[in-house]
Amino acid sequence: MGEANGAEMDPKSFAELALREKVSDSLAIRPSWQYYQYGLQAMENQEWSLAKHYFEQSLNQLVAEKFDTLYMNVSVVEDSLYRAKMPERILSAMDEVFPNLGDTGKEDESYLKNEVAIEGIDDLDESAADSASLQVIENFLDTLDVRQFTLPIEFNERVQQEIFYMTTSARSFTEGSLNRKTAYDSLIYSALAENGLPKDLIYLALVESGFKVKAYSRAKASGMWQFIPETGKRYGLEVNFWVDMRRNPVLATNAAAQYLSRLYDEFGDWLLAMAAYNCGEGRVRRLIAEMKADTTRDTSQAITYWDLALPKETMRYVPRILAAMVIGHYPQQYEMTITQKHLPEYDTVTVFDSFSLEQVAKAIKVPEDTLRDLNMELVMWCTPPDKSSYVLRLPVGKRPAFVDNYDKMEKNNFSSWAHHKVRRGENLGMIARKYGIAVSEIKQANNMKNSKIRVGRNLLIPVKVRPRKSSGKKPAKVKIYVAKLGDNLASVARMYGVSQESLRTWNSMSASAMIKSGDTLFVSKPEMKPSSVTPTKVPLKNKYVVESGDTYASIAKLFGIPVVSLLYANDGFSKRLHVGDTLAVPSLSQIKKKASKAEKKQKVSVSEPNADGTYKVQAGDNLYSIARRFSTTTDMIRRLNNMGTSNAIHPGQVIRVQGELDEEISPAPANSDEFVHVVKKGEGLWDIARQYKVTIEEIVRWNGLKDTKVKPGDRLKITKKL
Repeated sequence: MGEANGAEMDPKSFAELALREKVSDSLAIRPSWQYYQYGLQAMENQEWSLAKHYFEQSLNQLVAEKFDTLYMNVSVVEDSLYRAKMPERILSAMDEVFPNLGDTGKEDESYLKNEVAIEGIDDLDESAADSASLQVIENFLDTLDVRQFTLPIEFNERVQQEIFYMTTSARSFTEGSLNRKTAYDSLIYSALAENGLPKDLIYLALVESGFKVKAYSRAKASGMWQFIPETGKRYGLEVNFWVDMRRNPVLATNAAAQYLSRLYDEFGDWLLAMAAYNCGEGRVRRLIAEMKADTTRDTSQAITYWDLALPKETMRYVPRILAAMVIGHYPQQYEMTITQKHLPEYDTVTVFDSFSLEQVAKAIKVPEDTLRDLNMELVMWCTPPDKSSYVLRLPVGKRPAFVDNYDKMEKNNFSSWAHHKVRRGENLGMIARKYGIAVSEIKQANNMKNSKIRVGRNLLIPVKVRPRKSSGKKPAKVKIYVAKLGDNLASVARMYGVSQESLRTWNSMSASAMIKSGDTLFVSKPEMKPSSVTPTKVPLKNKYVVESGDTYASIAKLFGIPVVSLLYANDGFSKRLHVGDTLAVPSLSQIKKKASKAEKKQKVSVSEPNADGTYKVQAGDNLYSIARRFSTTTDMIRRLNNMGTSNAIHPGQVIRVQGELDEEISPAPANSDEFVHVVKKGEGLWDIARQYKVTIEEIVRWNGLKDTKVKPGDRLKITKKL
C-alpha cells in the first residue's frame, strides 16, 4: 500500500492541472475553449481517442472564430492573448494523448458515433430568428391547444426562438434525436408513468443528450440524462474505473425520474424543476429567496421560471425543452422524417470471472462493438474484475457458444488493483518487477498497444492473490492487523495481497460494514469450519471447500474437469462463489456418464415432445437449443408460452414447444389488425409493449385505461400497424 500511495505525492497530471485554468466568461463561451475542456475531461478518464477528437475540434474552432463579428465583449488585447495561448495548450495536450493511442481508426469511428454528443446543441450564440420567421412559427402555434401538452407552456418569443433554432441550425441534431427517441419511448414513458411524472419530460433527455447513451459533456456529465458523477451516485448509479451506470438507459432513466420528482416536490413547478436539473437546486432556491426578499415585488404574484435571472445556459435550456416538445408532437409540420427504431434483443449470462470483451467477441463470433453496444456501462476493455459477479449481455442465441468456450477464454485472475504514477527513469519492466507481475499484464490492464509510457501517467496495476503452496509443514499462524486512521478495506486488502471479499468473510463483515481505527482484523484465513480440506486439496467424498483466491476455473483445473461441468454441478451460472463454500466436484466418469445419458435422451426426444406438446427444461438448455431440437423457432416458443420478448427459462420448467397458439392471444381474422392479449403473472405494460413493438401510451389509449396498472387476467386490445 505504501508504494502505491507514494505516487500521490507526485505533481498532478496534465489534465488535472489544465482543468484548473480559468478564462473570462466571455472567452469561456467560445467553442474552441469548450471543446478543449471536453478533451481534458476525456484525458482524465483515459479515453484517448475521444480526447484526440475534441482537441482537433478545438483547434478547428479556434481557426474559425472571428473576433470582430462574434466576441465584441472581449478586448483586442484579451483576444490576442487567448489566440496566442490556445495553440500551445492544445498542442501540449496532444503531446500527452498521442503516446497512448493505438490503432485508432475503428475507435475514432465508434467515439464519433456513440460518445460525441450534444454537437450543435450546446452552442448558445446562434443567429436569432427575424420577425418574418417568428410570424410563421407563431401562426402555427396559434392553432394548438396547450392542454395536449403535459408540461406548462406559453408560446412566448423565447420558446419561438428555440423552435427556429432547432428546426434550422440544429435541424440535423433534432431530427436524429427524434429518431433515436423512438427506441426508448416505451422505457421512458413507463418510468415516468410509474413515478407519476409528465410524459413530456422525455424531451429533457433530447436536449441533454439527443438520446445517446454514451453522451459526454465538459461538466463530467454522462449518459442519456447527463448525470454528473456525484448526482449519479446519489441516485444509485455506480461510477468507477470499470463501469459507468449513467450509461445504462434503464437505471439512468429511473434515477432521472426520482431526481425530477424530488425537484418538483421542492419547487412545485415543472419549469423550475427542469431549471434546477440544469443549474442546480441551490442556485434556483437562492434566486427565489432573493426575489421573495425584494420589498418592491408584488407578493400576490407567484414566482415562476420566467421571472428568474438564471445563468445564460439555463435561460435557453427550459425554452429549448418546450420547443423540442412542440416539434416532437408535430414533426411533420417541420418536415422531419421519423422512423421507428428498436433496441436489440439479448440474452444474459452471469459471470464470476473477468473477461476481455475482445476474447468474448471472438469466442461467440460477433464484432466487439456489438458487445459494447449491449453492455454500454462498461468503460474499459473487460468485465469489471472488482465485482464478485456481473450480468453480461450477449446477442440472442450466443449464450451456448459462450458456455462452450468458457474453458478456452483467459480470465483476469486479479483480486485487487493499485495505481502507480510513472516517475522519471521508469519503464514497464521496472514497474512490473516492483509489483511482481508481468509486463504483459500491465499492458493488458491498461489496454496498451505498445510499451511506451510517459512521466506522470497513471497506470493501473493488477495485484494477484497468490495460491498457497503445500509444504507439508504446520500451517502458519493466522495473521491479524490493527486498523489505523485512514485505513479502509481496499487499502488493507492491497497491503496483504488478498481480496476484499476474503477480508469480509474472514471477519464476518456485511457488505456495507466499514472499518475504523483500532479494529482488529484477520488478514489471513482463520479456521473457518471443521469441514475445511487439508492444504493438499484432496477432495473429501467429491467435495471441495473454497479457499481465498479460488475461482471456478482454478478449482476445475485442480481436479482436471471442465469448468462448465463444475458450474452446472453447483448452479454456478447464477450463484456467486464464497470462501468456505462446499462445492460438489463431479468425477470424470460421472461427467462422461451424464453426457452419454444426455446424448441418448436428445436422440430419443428429437421432434418428440410429451404427448401434450410440452417439454421439461434440462440443465444447459436455452430457447435456441430447444427450438432446434423440436424443429421450431424461438419466437414460436415465446408466443406459445406468452413470454413476450424474454428468453429466460430454468431447469425443471415445463414449457410448450408444439401446438396451436392460445385462442385469446391468436390474431384476429386476416382482414383485421387487432390482437387480444391476456395479461400473465409478472407482466407489466412495459413487457407487453415490447412484445408487440408498440408504446405504452397506445395500449392505454386503445383500452381506455385510467392508469398504467394491469393485473393477471386482464384482456388488452392490441392494434398492430399493417
